[in-house]
Amino acid sequence: MLHIILLILKILGCIILGILALLLAAVLIVLFVPFKYELSAAYDGQPEASGKLSWLFGAMKVQGEFKDKKLWTRASILWFRIFSMGETADAQTDDVPEETEKSSASAELSEPTQTEPLENASPENALPENKPPENKPPEVESLEPESPPIEDLEIKNPAEQSKENHFEEKDSEEAHFNEKAAAPEKKRPKPKKVKRAEKSPKAKAKNKPGLFERLEKHFEHISKKYDALMHKKELAERFWNADFTQGSISFGKKAIASLFRHVLPKKVSGKIHFGFDKPSDTGKILGYASMLYAWYGDSLTLQPDFEQAVLEGNIDIRGSLRLYIFLYWGLRGLLNKDLRKLLKFIKHFKSKEETLWQ
Repeated sequence: MLHIILLILKILGCIILGILALLLAAVLIVLFVPFKYELSAAYDGQPEASGKLSWLFGAMKVQGEFKDKKLWTRASILWFRIFSMGETADAQTDDVPEETEKSSASAELSEPTQTEPLENASPENALPENKPPENKPPEVESLEPESPPIEDLEIKNPAEQSKENHFEEKDSEEAHFNEKAAAPEKKRPKPKKVKRAEKSPKAKAKNKPGLFERLEKHFEHISKKYDALMHKKELAERFWNADFTQGSISFGKKAIASLFRHVLPKKVSGKIHFGFDKPSDTGKILGYASMLYAWYGDSLTLQPDFEQAVLEGNIDIRGSLRLYIFLYWGLRGLLNKDLRKLLKFIKHFKSKEETLWQ
């Protein structure tokens, strides 16, 4: 029984080790297998450009091209396309088999023609008319009370009826007037007038600050602002000259330089013929480009033209980058004491803790 348990544990351990080995291999592949990029551009009256980004020996690719004022892009993993934009219909119709075209043509032919109007339809095909149901429900006797016969109603002249209504309205108005007269009149209380004590012009003149007092207040306000600005200036100088600030700046310079060297293209080739209206501008651009001669070398040819404004040529750029360099500098930044202290100071800057400067 014991050896069976040990065998099961051995199998589970091998499975776990295999999973961990696969995860480690995947992490190493992501970190150390390079992402390769290629860029090419040309200009001869019309701009043209194309680019490609691939990883894992072309297993993942992103391509794009701008030509004839049209842009298209495509992304694929192995042989499966996952994204495409701007492709023409010709490329899509190439993938359609002939059978689908034949089936679409036969479907068009097999569509029925328009139906004839109902007037020309035969009586056999006509729809049966709606017939009322044969069994009618029994009639329900109305429960409304029977109106009296017309003979029993008294018919009055409309003139006499209007006179009666006029007299009734007069009687109701007189009764309402008598009720108001009989009721005791209630006197409404008059609102009390609140007299505001008006200040004399002498008191007003005393309350207003004089010219000297206003100038003094204005000067105090300006001096407070000046003191606040000087205090901020002292804090900025103290912050800039702090040890952790200078250490963080030197660390950032090293990291940026290393990342820049890693991301720069490894190969640049092409030929560029350029010129401007002013020969001085052409000379300036040539001087700036000569500063990068150590980078592109003889692979890139620059041909300046000091007589006319012209721009034509082509250029190809190829390079690669690996993700481990970003992880390396990220870990170094987390372990750097100066950088951690700088982040702590920025986080608690409003509290103005004196311990942060130590």
